[in-house]
Amino acid sequence: MLSLLSAAGVSAILSGFVVWLSRNWISERLRNSIRYEYDLKLAATNTELKTQADAQAVKLVAAIEKEAEKLRFATSTVTESQKLAIARKLDGLDTLWSGVLSARENVPIIMGFIDILSEEQYLSMADHPHFQEMVGEISPEKMAKMFKDNVGSLERVRPYVGEYLWAIFSTYQALITRTTLLIQMGEKDSKKLNWHQDDGIRQLLSSSLSDSELAQFDATPIGKVGWLQRKYEGKILRAMEKIISGKEFGEEALKQAQDMEEKIQKLKPGPGNA
Repeated sequence: MLSLLSAAGVSAILSGFVVWLSRNWISERLRNSIRYEYDLKLAATNTELKTQADAQAVKLVAAIEKEAEKLRFATSTVTESQKLAIARKLDGLDTLWSGVLSARENVPIIMGFIDILSEEQYLSMADHPHFQEMVGEISPEKMAKMFKDNVGSLERVRPYVGEYLWAIFSTYQALITRTTLLIQMGEKDSKKLNWHQDDGIRQLLSSSLSDSELAQFDATPIGKVGWLQRKYEGKILRAMEKIISGKEFGEEALKQAQDMEEKIQKLKPGPGNA
């Protein structure tokens, strides 16, 4: 019995050990099999993700390069346009100032004669022995030189210098021209010799000068023509400086420019305009 019991106990122990060993072996095989399947799937997933990431990266790089090319083209275009606009603007300012110098150079001699007279002497200037000679020196060709150069009309620079600067320049030219014509007509109508009281002259002055500047003009007894030249050349230079610095003219300046242009248009030679 003892032998049988002993044999049965040993057999039970051995059986338990075999069962345990089998269970562990099977579990290990299952774990290894699962790990292998997992590793395969993980590797496949990683490969797929890498492929997708590479594809996205290629698309992203292509998109960035495309946008960068657009930006480079746009920047290049804007830069070239700005360079061209700046060059045109500077050329326009140079041409306009040349027109100012030309007006100064070609102003009729009679204007210099007027400038040494007082207001009280204007009406008697026709009695000067050289008055007719100075008036006869006025010619359409000489007057045209204040409006044109060797290329043509100075108005070609108007789009590049802006409305305010052009209006100041045009008003200055209109003042010199009208004053010259009034003095010329004064040979037959002495009232015209009081050029500073002419309605047209007053309209041009009022549209382009402040109240205090107009008062200064009226308070200048001698050298009124020189005063006008200095005042308007100064206005032209300050407007040019503002344009070169890149600053914009305010709404008030643009309204004033419109008013000046309207006055000039009304006073251009035509029926009813003296």
